[in-house]
Amino acid sequence: MKLTRTAGAAASVIAVAAAAALLLPTLGADAGASPVPIPSATSTSSQPSPDATAATDYSRDHFGPRWADVDRNGCDTRNDILGRDLVDVVYKPGTHNCVVLSGILHDPLTGETVTFTRISEGYQPVQIDHIIPLAVAWSSGADSWTAERRKQFANDPANLQATTANQSKGDSTPSQWMPASDDAACTYATRYLEVAADYALEISAADRSALDLALTRCPSSR
Repeated sequence: MKLTRTAGAAASVIAVAAAAALLLPTLGADAGASPVPIPSATSTSSQPSPDATAATDYSRDHFGPRWADVDRNGCDTRNDILGRDLVDVVYKPGTHNCVVLSGILHDPLTGETVTFTRISEGYQPVQIDHIIPLAVAWSSGADSWTAERRKQFANDPANLQATTANQSKGDSTPSQWMPASDDAACTYATRYLEVAADYALEISAADRSALDLALTRCPSSR
């Protein structure tokens, strides 16, 4: 199934925040136009801590081929996410609206508006980021998953975002990296917690504190 393209990356997170509110009643709201009320930022308190020893065994290959077509729509995950998160998208002719050539990104993690142009080599500022990095997932429970579940996680749209922050964020966790603006921090924390809940991933004490603090920066809690 082709991913639904929104009017902007920030708008695409509104549905995510609503889902998070159902899964995690104490989660914060998205930074969109219609924020969901946030009771209190205590939603991470029951999450267990990750296994630090598992991190030494991590390999990207544990999560299967990069950008696999897991939904069998004939388009790889990277192009699916670009098509979802960009606006004014131009597709390569003859690819059935699959291969994205260009578009505009309204980045919900940095607040920047950036033009994406497909290049065959060289640095591409707009990249696809895993909200919960694969290395972090591995040491937080994914090391015990089946290969198929890990492949699904690596390509799950709920955990993916087109952004220019991928290089600076890398494999950092919330206690190591957090978007600068209040709205972006709220969006990031909400999505991080939703994915962690969906996959029963562990969260360290330091990351719990960082996420709880980010939720207090959501619009309805200010």
